Amino acid sequence: MRSSGSAGRTATAYDLVAATYAAALPDDGFEAPLDRAMIADFAGRVARTTRCRVIDAGSGAGRMAPVLVRHGLQYTGVDLSQGMVDTARVDHPDQDFLQGSVTALPAPDGSADGVLSWYSVIHTDPDELPVVLAEFARVLRPDGLLLLGFQAGRGRREIHRAYGHDVALTAFLHEPCAVQRQLADAGFTTEATLVRRPRPSEKDDQAIILAALPAEGSGRR
Repeated sequence: MRSSGSAGRTATAYDLVAATYAAALPDDGFEAPLDRAMIADFAGRVARTTRCRVIDAGSGAGRMAPVLVRHGLQYTGVDLSQGMVDTARVDHPDQDFLQGSVTALPAPDGSADGVLSWYSVIHTDPDELPVVLAEFARVLRPDGLLLLGFQAGRGRREIHRAYGHDVALTAFLHEPCAVQRQLADAGFTTEATLVRRPRPSEKDDQAIILAALPAEGSGRR
C-alpha cells in the first residue's frame, strides 16, 4: 500500500491544480476515439445490469460523470483530493462525489456493478497495484466489470509542474501483461486489452483493460 506520505503529497498536488485541471479537461473530449469506444462498451454493459451502479475510482473533477450518466448509470465519484471533490461537486451538482482512496473506497462489499479506473493508478507503484485491484474486486458484485486505463510501459517519471502549478508527483508506467497477471490474482478475468500508440500530446503508449469478476460458483477466488 502507498505510504500516507506519498498519498498525502498526491492529494496536496491535486488540491492545488483542481481548478485548472477541470478547466483543461472538462469532459471526455481529450480521449481518443478508441478510448471512447472502450468506455462506451463498458458503460453500455453496466447499464444492462439490475442496479446500474458505477464507481468512478479516482474521479478527479468528475469529467467522466456525464459520459457514464448518459448511459443511465447510477454514478458515484471517489477521489483522494478533497479539492478535486469540491470542484466536481460544483461542476456536476446532481452527482455524488466522495473523498476517498482507491485502496479504501467508501463503498460496501459487492455494491457496484462497474468500476471505472481511468488513469487513477498512474501514481501507484506497480508492486503496490495488487492492493488497489483487490479493493476494486471487493466493491464489485459477481459479474461486475472493471475498466482500467493507464500509461503502458516500464519506469517512473517525476513531475514538477502540471496544469500551470509547481507540484511534486511521481507517475508510474504499468506493463499490460503484468497488470493482467495481477488482475487474475485478484480474481478477475481479462476480457479485452487495448494498447495504442501515443498521440502527439502523449509521451507513452496507452493501455485499457476490460476485466470481469466471475459469477458466484464459477471459480471466483
